[in-house]
Amino acid sequence: MGMDEPVLQLVDVSKQYDSEGEAPFLALDGVSLKISKGELISIIGPSGSGKSTMMHILGCLDKPTSGEVYLDGKAVSKMSQDQLADARRDTIGFVFQAFNLAPTLTVFENVELPLLIRDVPVGERDRIVRRNLDAVGLTDKSHSRPSQLSGGQKQRVAIARALVNEPKILLADEPTGNLDSKSSKEIIEHITGLCRKLGITVIFVTHDPRIAEQTNRVISIMDGKIESDAKKKTVKKRDVA
Repeated sequence: MGMDEPVLQLVDVSKQYDSEGEAPFLALDGVSLKISKGELISIIGPSGSGKSTMMHILGCLDKPTSGEVYLDGKAVSKMSQDQLADARRDTIGFVFQAFNLAPTLTVFENVELPLLIRDVPVGERDRIVRRNLDAVGLTDKSHSRPSQLSGGQKQRVAIARALVNEPKILLADEPTGNLDSKSSKEIIEHITGLCRKLGITVIFVTHDPRIAEQTNRVISIMDGKIESDAKKKTVKKRDVA
């Protein structure tokens, strides 16, 4: 795949929600978008702008009412349920605002979950989990439960779990929404650093301007349409706190 060939593409995508007794709501309205390998993007917009709907469609968690989504050049609408599940599992990693960690599992077991689902042999699983916990600086917390961690540490566990399958795309939905400003700054730097190091495409869906400052491309959504799509040549590596 060439550098300029999109890893994700939306072509004239609309998403309409019909609710009984109410007028249909158009959450996305004819959106077209190309996302290339290794891009660091933030999708911003106020609540109700359509950015969450866009994230669900980019992550192949939801289907558009009309238009087409291409993942690695393949039309998502033509994939079977199994193909779609495999594509989501192998191509896209998700980091959510609420962390979504299993409370009864240790940090190590939480990060290991996606590998168990894929039947990765135990020795290889062990190595991959350790490498990813090391990458997020949590090797010493591998036996802890989520309840024993700070918000920032929980989010780092969620990042490690999202990266164990070596996805091409990392989708982060309000990843700093539950964090204080110091933890937020660390998480943003951590994700952007990993993106550059591993060549992963990272898409933040956020209303946090601090995240937008750290990305190379900012896509602003308003009323289900792309209001602006701006690329920056240079990004401030880190702000002075």
